[in-house]
Amino acid sequence: MLSGTVYARPTVAFGYLANKSGNPNFNYMEIIFPNSFASSFEAEYDCKVVKPLKLNELLEKKQLTLQKYYQDHELPQITKTIGCDLFVFGYFIPLPDNTIKIVLTLYESGSNQIFTFTNIGRMETEIFKIIDRITLVVFDFFEKNGFFMAKPIMPGSSVGLITNLSPTELNVIYAEFLKAGYSVIAIQGNELDCYYACDNKIMSYFQYITTDANSYDIITDWSKFTMTLGRWEGKKKQEWQEDLRKIYDVYDRNYKVLKNTALEKYKNVYPMCDYLLFAVFDSSRKSCWIRAIDVKTKQLILMHPNIVASGLNTDLEKTTRQLITVIQTPTALPQKSKKK
Repeated sequence: MLSGTVYARPTVAFGYLANKSGNPNFNYMEIIFPNSFASSFEAEYDCKVVKPLKLNELLEKKQLTLQKYYQDHELPQITKTIGCDLFVFGYFIPLPDNTIKIVLTLYESGSNQIFTFTNIGRMETEIFKIIDRITLVVFDFFEKNGFFMAKPIMPGSSVGLITNLSPTELNVIYAEFLKAGYSVIAIQGNELDCYYACDNKIMSYFQYITTDANSYDIITDWSKFTMTLGRWEGKKKQEWQEDLRKIYDVYDRNYKVLKNTALEKYKNVYPMCDYLLFAVFDSSRKSCWIRAIDVKTKQLILMHPNIVASGLNTDLEKTTRQLITVIQTPTALPQKSKKK
């Protein structure tokens, strides 16, 4: 997201990292954390950085105050008010075992895309390591236009595959996973075409994954949505509007509840499945993008925007082998980026 606008020198605004522990003794960290992330960001990218205290000063000139946390549907309006390309905020919770959980959210105003991820580390000895690790996750996400890896999927795991492959091609990808030491859950039958596999629009929906800890999504700008109400509309139209509200509540504002319910049902149907892997190939079958969910924790653990097999004579087998290499290689985890 950032790399596409980097030559325009984008503005990256940092809000608070809210203390959600209930213990005011940790309040001082609400500024320390975002300032540290902002400094690291400014050192790596040619961008204008606005830190929390300065951001609050800018907002006060418009009779507003920087909030410690924002709901997704509030982000389009706040970024318009700030005039920033990227808005970064989040929260932290010190845990009982002397560790700390940090949840960071990045919202890009141009695309309306939002990326949220969670990191946990030791409170005393690794606090600056956590900052470095989170910064590297952010760098890698921007450098590779959407790469994220919380943990690898090692051989011996049981994987459920959802792809846009034909039955014959599906046999090929199953065979490559089995040879690599994975158990494959046959979610898609390889005897009949799945109706959604041939529909690129349906498959593209899987690019956005909403889970509790790690999510990559696109949000609704509610400022552009209006609904006119009045007695003159009649009973049928009022009933239609109520139904429309319910649809938005279920499939937009409360979508995580729907997703978790679906994943719980999936876990009950396929109790041996460890990971749910979405692999969407291009028409030549020489590259694909992937998303992976840990079924037991219901968390997004892996995103890759474009896996391409090496060599000129690429084919589905080579692409699948490259896909397997990526998902099981810890070295695919973030590495320090060079300044852009």
